[in-house]
Amino acid sequence: MKKLVSIVLALAMLFTLCACQDSGKTSSAGASSTGSPSSGSPSSGNQESSQALSDEPVTIEVAVSGSAQELDIHQEKFDLYVKDHPNVTIKPVDIGSERTQKLMTLIGSGSAPDILYLNEWTYVFANKGVLEPLDGYISAEGHDTSVFPESLLEPLRYQDKLYAFPQEISPYVIYYNKTMFENANVPLPTDDWTQEEFYAAAQALTDPEKKVYGFRHPGNWADQDLNWLSRAGVDFDISGTEQKGLETPEALEALEFLYKMVVEDKLSPNPAELTAMGKSADSMFQNQQVAMQSAGLWLLPQYKAEPMDFEWDVVRCPMWKNQRVKAGVLNWGISADSKHKDAAWDLLKFLCGPQGMRIVAEASMALPASTDQEANQVVLDSKFPENVKAFIDSVPDCDLRDELSVYRTEVNTSLTKTIDEMLIGKRSPEDTQKQLIEDINKILAG
Repeated sequence: MKKLVSIVLALAMLFTLCACQDSGKTSSAGASSTGSPSSGSPSSGNQESSQALSDEPVTIEVAVSGSAQELDIHQEKFDLYVKDHPNVTIKPVDIGSERTQKLMTLIGSGSAPDILYLNEWTYVFANKGVLEPLDGYISAEGHDTSVFPESLLEPLRYQDKLYAFPQEISPYVIYYNKTMFENANVPLPTDDWTQEEFYAAAQALTDPEKKVYGFRHPGNWADQDLNWLSRAGVDFDISGTEQKGLETPEALEALEFLYKMVVEDKLSPNPAELTAMGKSADSMFQNQQVAMQSAGLWLLPQYKAEPMDFEWDVVRCPMWKNQRVKAGVLNWGISADSKHKDAAWDLLKFLCGPQGMRIVAEASMALPASTDQEANQVVLDSKFPENVKAFIDSVPDCDLRDELSVYRTEVNTSLTKTIDEMLIGKRSPEDTQKQLIEDINKILAG
């Protein structure tokens, strides 16, 4: 409830800010010596006059987030850029784990970083008018965006304007403890394994007396819930004024599966138990308290820096009705309020270009969001983990449809709250389905 209230308050601040921007958009753009007009065209009309390419000192604030290892990787990119642009100072702004709320607060207070760290919320922020369109910069330079798959650009294009570039994509896979599987004589999973095989393995590897679980299903994480719904065959669509997908038998089947796994068979700790564990819940895999967990590549830098004393690997998520998965994405956009838009644009191109993506690939932090085969080969050649190819093979099955909504943040908050209530035994799957439809349709009605 506290999280929902904070989001509502932050949105209220954004509405106030956007009203001010709408009433003074022209004068605001004109007041900045380096800012570009709202059409997203460079203020100078010429890349060579950008501050990043001149001797004029400029400080660019960039929102960042992630583990200590991820923050180090971001810094490595910044250092490489500054090496070739000594007049530029890059100031990272850590937005922590509550990223959406933190960014909304910074924007609402008029202190937004020049470059915004955007996961799946580009529609939300573009709708509020707090992102700078990139189309003018792209057309002025003839910048090639065909290196990005259209499936990744679509969620970044709002009302026919492009508001961000993708840097990386990280499909969900299953991390599994190979040693635990072998000690229990459970067959090791393969990339074509089934939902039934997953469940049988989770049951065999759960030991209630030792408080060891076969799987960890995190609470308060919409994509983890939607991962199962998507593979159950649910086409969850929140782009209109009413949701589509949750009313289907497939949605109920997915909810019943989660209920059975967490509440009835206790193959995963429930959300309340995970909350009580605090930060230690995130270390359950490393501590061999769970045999499997679902995540993207973002765990790899930590696992590389802090090697585990058991054998482990990854495998594609199990086949159910399909093998679709959610994915973590990192996009970079420019704040509409930035006083250094030209310089920010130059840095943005670097972060989402070959050099920036190569650093990400070498660190095993994510897959490059472009068709850069050399960067993808770096990931494959790392052999970290052994079946790292599972991430790359999952990309064609990434389901990003729910990103095409300006209400995604509110929908996700409502969805996780209701499903978490089911997973602690307070709701039945049938009641959960009805409540989800009712609550989400209210949100989408505006």
